Amino acid sequence: MHLPTVGELRPVAQGVALPILNLGVLGHYPSTDLPGEVGNFAVAGHRTTYGAPLWSIGELRPGDPVVVETAEGWHVYDLDRTEIIAPTQTEVIADVPGEPGAEPTQAWMVMTACHPKFSAAQRIAAFALLDRFVPRADGPPPEVGG
Repeated sequence: MHLPTVGELRPVAQGVALPILNLGVLGHYPSTDLPGEVGNFAVAGHRTTYGAPLWSIGELRPGDPVVVETAEGWHVYDLDRTEIIAPTQTEVIADVPGEPGAEPTQAWMVMTACHPKFSAAQRIAAFALLDRFVPRADGPPPEVGG
């Protein structure tokens, strides 16, 4: 996953258990959709430890690109917003973030990490909407140097 505006590139693994997140990767919530699918592709990552893959999540601003690279190509999302939430607010990873049971009509991505830095008292969630898909045959999108 590329966060071009903050200069970060991080791998995404399957699962959000601590043994996975402690590898310094982002973890895909297995109950959520895959990149580019209608619904919610949700990932979690540490913010200050184990490589801190989401160290800069609080620096992201609406409109910033979030690019998820897969074997097929690049899913380019645009950041919609960030929110500070309670650790118990798991509805942010619902198919429609914040609306459990709602029928999805858009392809969302949500990144979650502890907040504030060096604390687990809250969570920061960054919400992004799919802008476009760039097939691998077309080369990388400009957001990642194409």
